[in-house]
Amino acid sequence: MKQRLKVWNRNFLLLWQGQMVSVLGDALYDIALNFFVLELTGSTAIMGTVMALVTIPRIILGPISGVIVDRYDRKKLIVFGDIVRGISILFIGFAAWNGILRIWMIILVALISGACASVFNPAIESVLPDLVPSQNLIKANSAYQAATMGADVLGESLGGVLYSWLGASFLFLFDGVSYLFSAVTEMFLKIPPAESSGAKVTFRQDLTEGFRFIRKQKGAVRIIGMSFFINYLFGAIRVLIIPWFTEDPQLGMAKYGFLNGVQSIGLVVGMSVLMAITIKAERKYQVYLTSLFLFIACIGAGAFFDRYVLILVCFFLAFGFQFVFNTVMNATLMMKTPVEYRGKVSAIKTTIGMAVSPLGNFVGGILCVSLDPRMLILFHCAAAGIAVAASIVHPEVKRFLNEERA
Repeated sequence: MKQRLKVWNRNFLLLWQGQMVSVLGDALYDIALNFFVLELTGSTAIMGTVMALVTIPRIILGPISGVIVDRYDRKKLIVFGDIVRGISILFIGFAAWNGILRIWMIILVALISGACASVFNPAIESVLPDLVPSQNLIKANSAYQAATMGADVLGESLGGVLYSWLGASFLFLFDGVSYLFSAVTEMFLKIPPAESSGAKVTFRQDLTEGFRFIRKQKGAVRIIGMSFFINYLFGAIRVLIIPWFTEDPQLGMAKYGFLNGVQSIGLVVGMSVLMAITIKAERKYQVYLTSLFLFIACIGAGAFFDRYVLILVCFFLAFGFQFVFNTVMNATLMMKTPVEYRGKVSAIKTTIGMAVSPLGNFVGGILCVSLDPRMLILFHCAAAGIAVAASIVHPEVKRFLNEERA
């Protein structure tokens, strides 16, 4: 049955459109939250700390949540995660609307959202290979990531304008409603149950098996290590780019919003390319390596140039390349992972990749108090390029990406 499925079948379309709406709401929420906290406290350090808090539960609970995904009904986990996040963020919206929102409330909801995401995200990655045939997995990943990443960047591009027009409370309420909408659409998904090997193992043994499976894939280990450095880069830049634009009289928040819109166009272009072509197995490593290094170079170049047009071009290209290497990596990893390991592998990969993101948020917020944000972005790009080269320019990575089977 799976072999007869098309990319745009009913199940995939339900998942795709539901996530696109909720991610758009999340992006608006993040922008509004960052500006709200900055206005409330006047501290970029506190802003960076709040941004980091949402990832902490995902880091702590990540490997455990992967075992949960592989053991329990994935559809129920997906729906429940969106319902809980929707209700908690609506609480933030109503509190802001009534003028009683406090930092401790924001921190509490950030922790709840992070805990839900620690289960929700590996569950989504686990079911994607069951919704489309393996030969179309890269294209399905392209469409899914284009929806989520495109909605994220589009939300960021609209967030600054909508925040100034409508205020934080409206954007918070919109995000809460978007999660509940996504949960309703996910109730109609038909997800085949994960097949069990039949052997009864303890929770701890199940968790250990996930790590053991990854360790056998030497190329995957290096790729997952690479994501550690990329997520640090993103964690720092997410904080640094806001003071860069707000402090530069030639830029400002309106141009910051337009920059994010251009980034979304870059994502759409990257998605369009991957949807239109088929990457041969023996070329995946070359495509992955090239797009990864061009991504880092374009981010650095964007911070180097003074002309706004050149900054736009660099970030447009960067996000197009980022889409390409992310999709090739994720599709290959999912394709080579048996269904009984997908939740664990996805959670471990996400946990390791995100473990350093809060540090990037925190360090970026602290350093930009006394140092130039642009110079800090250039420094982080140079360090990331060196670290990534040491991780993935290796024959094991080439073998892992280019061979069809593990």
